[in-house]
Amino acid sequence: MKKLLFVCSMIVVSLTASAQFTVYQPVEVPRTTYTPSLGYGTPFTIYEPIYGNPYHQQQQARPRMLEVTLRGYYKKGNDWYHMPIRVGVIGEEVRLLSIKTQHGWSNCVNKASEVGAWDAEEIRDNFNYKAYSTLCGTVYF
Repeated sequence: MKKLLFVCSMIVVSLTASAQFTVYQPVEVPRTTYTPSLGYGTPFTIYEPIYGNPYHQQQQARPRMLEVTLRGYYKKGNDWYHMPIRVGVIGEEVRLLSIKTQHGWSNCVNKASEVGAWDAEEIRDNFNYKAYSTLCGTVYF
């Protein structure tokens, strides 16, 4: 057992020592084009690597989401109840991100819509947005 442990430790030491002295050298990939001779049908595409660093490509800046904690209301029977909700806003889009229950925050990422003419007068007078949640139905805020 001691011999096996000694041999394994020597292998680990030699690997770490040799790994410190390696130097990265890129491989030159020759660019060749393939032109098939006539009579063999449609030519196929040859893979040619794209040179450049893919990690430094310019990406379009996405607008950041503004997260707000609000009080959301829902109606059960004839009674109104409220709970803390998290709402995310990106430009013109509003999303209901999560609802706080007695066990913690429950994710429900649903798109919210504006309260419209088809909603009851009580809702139009008191709220601007509504979103559906599987936990408590339609949440108004």
